[in-house]
Amino acid sequence: AICLALLAAVMIMAEEKVGLRDEEDVSKRREEALSKLPKPVEEMRVKELKDLLHQRGVSSVGISEKAQLVEKVKESIHLPIKREELKKINMPKQVEDDEMASILRELKKKQEKENELKEMLKKQGINTEGIKFGGGGMDPDQLDKMIHNLEKKKEL
Repeated sequence: AICLALLAAVMIMAEEKVGLRDEEDVSKRREEALSKLPKPVEEMRVKELKDLLHQRGVSSVGISEKAQLVEKVKESIHLPIKREELKKINMPKQVEDDEMASILRELKKKQEKENELKEMLKKQGINTEGIKFGGGGMDPDQLDKMIHNLEKKKEL
């Protein structure tokens, strides 16, 4: 039973590592990002497609056909726009605040899952004192303060 609990803990930790997402989640993010574009990628000019790739830090070197660019954009459109690119395209500060709020919400969810996992291990008789999953974390009170301050900032 203890081995199964530890195996479950390792599997949850692997899924929770930043950057690892299941294919369904990635597909959903791609669809959302594509729907927010001003026009379908197939109707965009080559320069527009290359700009979308560049904003996300994706190289277009070696791509000579528009169809290949369209495919590459569709594959990478879910990736975040680099901060320096946000400034260049004059995105409002709200985008950065929304991104920060999203990151803080994800951190909170991960902390909650970690706490659930620790409780599960405790029920199995495993001492969880000092155990950290995923390489660290943030004090829950500190995280709550950050979320609260960001929400207050949005109200102003």
